[in-house]
Amino acid sequence: MNPSSYQMISFLLSYPSKELKEMLPEIKEEIEGIGKDEVNDKLLSFIKEIEDRTLDEWITHYIEHFDFGKLTNLYVTYLKLGEQRERGLELLKLKKYYEAHGFDVTDKELPDYLPLMLEFCAHVSVETSNELLQMHGKAIAEIHGKLKEQDSFYSLLFDALFLAGGESIKSFPSA
Repeated sequence: MNPSSYQMISFLLSYPSKELKEMLPEIKEEIEGIGKDEVNDKLLSFIKEIEDRTLDEWITHYIEHFDFGKLTNLYVTYLKLGEQRERGLELLKLKKYYEAHGFDVTDKELPDYLPLMLEFCAHVSVETSNELLQMHGKAIAEIHGKLKEQDSFYSLLFDALFLAGGESIKSFPSA
């Protein structure tokens, strides 16, 4: 797994902005420079989808799926635990996991936020990233499946994640 793939997927899962839209040509160039494989094809397909939309359309799509979508939000413990007390314990465990591996987590984002998890995966050993993704693989697969059902172009980023994750993530029940 190329750690930059995790970084790229994390970045592309960011909230849409004018700056991000303006960076798409550079991002596309960088992906093309990495080489041609299935992961990069999925990332480039995602970028093409974004390029074909206005910023407002992109933002609306993002909000519908990640801000208002209970089954497709990017907080991987939310699906299983919702707002239950147990979720707080899971979040604390995740924060401690990050800290144990030298990764500082700010209070700006919850530790189960998928882009944050992928950022972590880009900076640790393959074994550590595989372990984290396996721990939350079922939830990630469920989000992926719901995005596919809803015909969201964000499913392309999850396709790339599953392809990039190697054996650890391939053991998830892909939807």
